Amino acid sequence: MVESLMELPPNNIEQILSKLPIKSIVACRCACKTLLNLTSSSNPHFTALHSSNASQNLIIQFGRYCPYTLSNSVHLLDAQLDLNPGSSVEKLPPSPLFELPDWAEKLGNFALVNACNGLLFFAAKFVLAQHCSLVCNPITKEYVRVPEVLYQKTTTSGLWLGFSPNSRLYKVLRIYTYKHSPGPGVIAAHIHDVGSSSWRDVVSTPLDNIYWNNSYAFINGIGYWICQYDSRLNRPPANFIVFFDFESEIFGKIDAPPGFDECRLENRYFMNIGIVGDLLCLIDSTETLEIWVLNKCGEWLKQFSSVEALKKPLFQFFGAVKNPRIGTMLRPLQLLSSGEILMDLNSRNLVCCDMKKENSFRLIDLHMDSSSTLVTFVPSFVSLKDALMGN
Repeated sequence: MVESLMELPPNNIEQILSKLPIKSIVACRCACKTLLNLTSSSNPHFTALHSSNASQNLIIQFGRYCPYTLSNSVHLLDAQLDLNPGSSVEKLPPSPLFELPDWAEKLGNFALVNACNGLLFFAAKFVLAQHCSLVCNPITKEYVRVPEVLYQKTTTSGLWLGFSPNSRLYKVLRIYTYKHSPGPGVIAAHIHDVGSSSWRDVVSTPLDNIYWNNSYAFINGIGYWICQYDSRLNRPPANFIVFFDFESEIFGKIDAPPGFDECRLENRYFMNIGIVGDLLCLIDSTETLEIWVLNKCGEWLKQFSSVEALKKPLFQFFGAVKNPRIGTMLRPLQLLSSGEILMDLNSRNLVCCDMKKENSFRLIDLHMDSSSTLVTFVPSFVSLKDALMGN
């Protein structure tokens, strides 16, 4: 009879560890050297087992005005365990999951942009003179610096990390504008294969200018953005959602759901997208709360609609409806095991909504400020070097 976990064969221990929540695995790695070695990124058997069992988590980078941490670190939150009814998230992990290197911290505005297949992407947002960024695996504590953009007379609109499923390459997309004549400027794009030393032009032309603050979602090799009002062009965007295929490196567009009239499309500040249950999800909270998903056939399906939802006290208190033309910013994050959809509320709090019940909402206060960033994240023990090898 086995009396201790350590008496089991290593393969059995790896099987058990691979099915644990990521927080528990991290704790086990601190318990003894044997468990640390078994869960090492150099152990291909464990990394493969964990990849097949890994579940979605949340990564939070608190803003510089939050009392809990500095903005040079990120924290892990297990939504399935920490956010279920009756649970509490008053105490976040005492130590950060990953801290930015000193050179990145000195830039001041080095922010978490997005997550992709177990990797996080950070960039110096809105710093026009510097276009520094890095890709990291916060679990293995490894990072690689992305080469700076050396193109002069261009202005970066945004940078995002994506993945090409066939070539197995991670890529950073840069949307930028440049001026060669009077006017708003020409929109173009560059691409960088992470691990290489240079950038190259994207032949396909972006269909609309996309900015750092545009709602971004990535799945199956494609990045999606909602096009917002362009103040520099002084006009509504020509498209509703644009996408970029990181495999073919081609831009495309998706039309709005049925029934979205011109007036509604002009006011899309309160529309956000995310990935829920492997489908692109759209939340519109301009006047009423509506949740849509784009099915595999490319059709928009309405999953939830409530006229009264935004009048609830929790939305009123945290910046909801003040007049009939202003709504609350809700961003879809993930589907919980409870059946609720988890949403980001005004970049300050989380809200859980039971889509089977019209007025069933739960508020989770994470004590974030408006400069905090929260992304969904599937952890990986694959070393960064192996992840960037491609095919």
